[in-house]
Amino acid sequence: MYVKKLVLDGFKSYGRRTEIDGFDPEFTAITGLNGSGKSNILDSICFVLGISNLQNVRASALQDLVYKNGQAGITKATVTIVFDNTNALQCPQGYEKCREISVTRQVAVGGKNKFHINGKLVQNKKVQDFFCSIQLNVNNPNFLIMQGKIQQVLNMKPKEVLSMVEEAAGTSLYKSKRDATKNLIEKKETKVRETKALLEEEVYPKLVKLQEERAAHDEYQKLTRELDYQTRIFISAQYLKQCESLKTLEASEHKIDARIATCLSTRDQNLQEMENIESSVKEMQEKIEAEMGGSIKELEAQLSAKRAQEATASGSLKAAQGTIEQDQRKIKTAAKNIADDERALKQKEAAMSKVQGEFEALKEADSTDAKAYEAAQRKLEAVSQGLSTNEDGEASTLQEQLIVAKEQLSEAQTTIKTSEMELRHTRGLLKQKQGETQTNDAAYVKDKAQHDQLLVEIQSLERQLQGLNYESGQFEQLREHRNQLLTRKRDLKRELEQRNASRYDLQYQDPEPNFDRRKVRGMVGKLFKVSDMANSMALVTAAGGNLYSFVTDDDVTSKMILQRGNLQRRVTLMPINKISQHALSRNVVEYAQNKVGAENVQWALSLVEYERYYEPVMKFCFGSILICKDLEVAKQISYDKRINCRSVTLEGDLVDPHGTVSGGAAPKGANVLEELYSIRELENEYKQIDIEVQRVQQEMASIENVAHSYNKIKENLDMRQHELTNCKNRLAQTTFQQNQAEIEEMKEKVQTLEQQNADSREKQKSSQAKIKDIEAKLADAKGYRERELKSATNEVKETKQRAEKSRANWKKREQEFETLQLEITELQKTIETSKQEHQAMVENLEKFIADLAALQAKSSSAESEVAALEQGIKAQKDKLHAQNKEMRNLMVKRDKMEKQNQELELEVKKKENDKNKAGSQTKDAKRRIEDLEVKYPWIPEDKGAFGVKNTRYDYSKADPVEAGRKLAKIKEKTDKMERTLNMNAIAILKREQENYDETQRRRNIVAMDKEKIKKIIVKMDEEEQSQLNRAATEVNDNFSGIFSSLLPGAEACLKPVLTNGCLTGLEIKVGFNGTWKESLGELSGGQKSLVALSLVLAMLKFSPAPLYILDEVDAALDMSHTQNIGSMLKTHFTNSQFLIVSLKDGLFNHANVLFRTLFEEGVSTISRQGCMAANVKLTDRQRRSD
Repeated sequence: MYVKKLVLDGFKSYGRRTEIDGFDPEFTAITGLNGSGKSNILDSICFVLGISNLQNVRASALQDLVYKNGQAGITKATVTIVFDNTNALQCPQGYEKCREISVTRQVAVGGKNKFHINGKLVQNKKVQDFFCSIQLNVNNPNFLIMQGKIQQVLNMKPKEVLSMVEEAAGTSLYKSKRDATKNLIEKKETKVRETKALLEEEVYPKLVKLQEERAAHDEYQKLTRELDYQTRIFISAQYLKQCESLKTLEASEHKIDARIATCLSTRDQNLQEMENIESSVKEMQEKIEAEMGGSIKELEAQLSAKRAQEATASGSLKAAQGTIEQDQRKIKTAAKNIADDERALKQKEAAMSKVQGEFEALKEADSTDAKAYEAAQRKLEAVSQGLSTNEDGEASTLQEQLIVAKEQLSEAQTTIKTSEMELRHTRGLLKQKQGETQTNDAAYVKDKAQHDQLLVEIQSLERQLQGLNYESGQFEQLREHRNQLLTRKRDLKRELEQRNASRYDLQYQDPEPNFDRRKVRGMVGKLFKVSDMANSMALVTAAGGNLYSFVTDDDVTSKMILQRGNLQRRVTLMPINKISQHALSRNVVEYAQNKVGAENVQWALSLVEYERYYEPVMKFCFGSILICKDLEVAKQISYDKRINCRSVTLEGDLVDPHGTVSGGAAPKGANVLEELYSIRELENEYKQIDIEVQRVQQEMASIENVAHSYNKIKENLDMRQHELTNCKNRLAQTTFQQNQAEIEEMKEKVQTLEQQNADSREKQKSSQAKIKDIEAKLADAKGYRERELKSATNEVKETKQRAEKSRANWKKREQEFETLQLEITELQKTIETSKQEHQAMVENLEKFIADLAALQAKSSSAESEVAALEQGIKAQKDKLHAQNKEMRNLMVKRDKMEKQNQELELEVKKKENDKNKAGSQTKDAKRRIEDLEVKYPWIPEDKGAFGVKNTRYDYSKADPVEAGRKLAKIKEKTDKMERTLNMNAIAILKREQENYDETQRRRNIVAMDKEKIKKIIVKMDEEEQSQLNRAATEVNDNFSGIFSSLLPGAEACLKPVLTNGCLTGLEIKVGFNGTWKESLGELSGGQKSLVALSLVLAMLKFSPAPLYILDEVDAALDMSHTQNIGSMLKTHFTNSQFLIVSLKDGLFNHANVLFRTLFEEGVSTISRQGCMAANVKLTDRQRRSD
């Protein structure tokens, strides 16, 4: 098997696909200049052979093998070797039928690696196994000889040389395996000793214990059988006893049923007799009523109706009186508060009027003094810099000011001349235009008169609009505002209906006409606020169901709603006048807080805010409950006899002083109080919007007529203004008007020019004075600067003192002013709100007072009517009873029968109770029987034999009572055994015994195998020594022959090194002409290389491979030695293929095929040629190079 063809594509310097065909089966040489890519061919072969140490192919990573590291557009490197496989002796296993074998390896940029054998994708391991099978292990490459390998051999010691021979002979592998086997035997021996100790110390004692447990288990099974027998005797007797009890109970039920039937029959007879009596009495009554005309019945019906009316009227009267009293107290309190606030407001306003003038004056003085101080600073800064300030306060030099003054003078003089010339011209034109203007234009006169008339009318209409005191669009803005409020009101109503639909609102019909719905105050949960929502869960638990009750003013209102309110669901009403208050005393609360700390317990009533009117309701719901931090504190509070009240934790757990604790579950849904708070906010917003809508509607009604008048006048005004505009347009188009317009324009221009001329003359005069003043200052510049600097310094000092004093005075009064202003604003708001509330309360009171007189008259009338009807009914009944003696006798008889029926029904109920009790006992008996049958499945099968002689249930042989006593003892014993008994002892014993026996068997097998292995090792050691001697002899012969052929007249051998009679190394000896050298140090460099090369080739010849690669091994040799190497290879290695890289023709002239590499245009190329031609070309190239 040899390399037949090599294909490179993108590998190292071979950027283009390159096919190298025609390798010689024996000797092929590769030559070329340095850097031309000859060694890359050997690297590519090693790459395909699966080399893992990339340093051997001069690369640090697989990506380095790609042409230019993949930077030239080539992203992968591919190498394919085609082997000739016609030699059956060197054929790899599994490929005997393949005449050619193609092996490809490809690596892409990024490190992706692929192998193919005959075009089939395979794993890296399979490729390595493939080449190892033909002695081409590239990761331990004996077939690859580099220059370093020659040097390495020269440095070897005798022991290392012996190791090389052992490696060639294959004994080194045996030694490594033998040593590994001995180590394994030692480990196994340790394991065997541990196993033996384990068996003796743990396993065997465990077996003994398990055997004891099995004996206990046998005893337990015996007791279990005895337990089953005694159980059957005892339970069967109990079963028979229960069956007899069931029969007795069923007989008792039948007897009770018979007595119940008798009582019911007697009761039915009495009922029939009572019906007959009632019929007779009814006939008598009808007869009497016919005589009396049914007047009593009518009177009673009237009395019932009047009583209801009287109760309604009385309740309404009391409620109205209570409401009036409350409203009167509220109005009185509100009036007092308003008076107090107004008195305080007057005092504040008086103080404000006094303070405000001072404050404004101080503020103005502060601003003025601050500006003066800033101006003085700027002036001082300018003077310090040699400047002065002009009239505008700007800093500049006197020269600059003089230039500006002269410019202003020149500008004023120019303006005077120009304005005088233009004034003379304009006056001439005006005089000329006035002379040309005619005043007799009829159209102009008419339009002018209309124009003046329209101006008068427009002024009149504008005065009318001003007199209306109305802003344009005010009514429309109010209407838009009202519509927005109504839309928001509808949205709030819809949202409130949705949120109150479930349980937060009381839906009822008015129980009577003109019912005052204000008497229903609302749900308890909406009548208070929680100061801290962290306590909300505790307060919900404390209030309980009372949170959802609805508060009314009195019990009459509650009764009316319950009776005639047509309620759709069950509700609880709480009339304030009937609530009994149960509140803790302040001493109890203080005692509780002192006991556990005020931060750990609080009075529930103190955690809610409410109106004073609802105090009875709040005390009823929260007055007797304490809120605690946690459950432990709650228990300490509730269980204290001095406190003795319910307590609730912040998590909602309720602790009762009687020992009951409830809670523990997390609440589901939203927080009720938070939801009620949001609903209450919406309701307040709804009320405010309702009030605002009424105010807006009132305001709209008050200005509607004014708005109508305003719009009418405005429309007329717009029309007159439009007519005036048209009139002005017509006037502007007449010649007279145009002339008049020009004349007016010229008059205005004359006035402007005259004013401009006067201003310019004034400016000229002031500029001349300024120039004179500045020139005087320039004449005495030094004195002027000193005077200005001193003056500016004094001015800064004075203005600074004034500014600081003004700022201090202003700041001092600022806080007082702002506080007073804020207090006045708050008082004004409070008074306005209080007045609105007071007015609403007064209006309500007036309405209640107006309704009170009617209610009083209605109540008095109802009372009189009720008294009259009661008197009439009494008279009629007295007359009737006198005529009903016979009817009373019948009724006495009927009452006796009714009493007897009651006694019979009472007896029936007792009997039914007895029957139910007996039925319950019967059911219990049946249940016990069924339970026994379920618990003991053998009862249904064997119950026919219970108590029968000569059976297993023969009670004459086994007493059930005695069985019950034995059963208890046996049960106690078995229970005791069950606590310590290993129920799996038998199974575990069997398994442990098997494991023990198996372990003993395996230990014996290990001991036998150890003895066998020792014998085999002794035998293999003898074989290894024989093989090693044979290999050393053969390698020595090859070494001597090869070295003699390379260096004629010289000889070499491997001298054995013995230690205690054993071969421990091989020493290289070299001789010339029969004289042996003491060491290799006496040889030249070339001779050393030949020695090392000869030894390596001798090793290879002993264990030949199909392929050998030599990379410039002749580098250190002269030409004659190189020729000898070539000759030797052809002579001694005829069964292997040699691929040699060399630059010396003495070596490659002996090659059968020569390849030459070149590096052209950035890539390597290769060509095949004959040896002689190659030699000639190389000689010419070397000559030109020289």
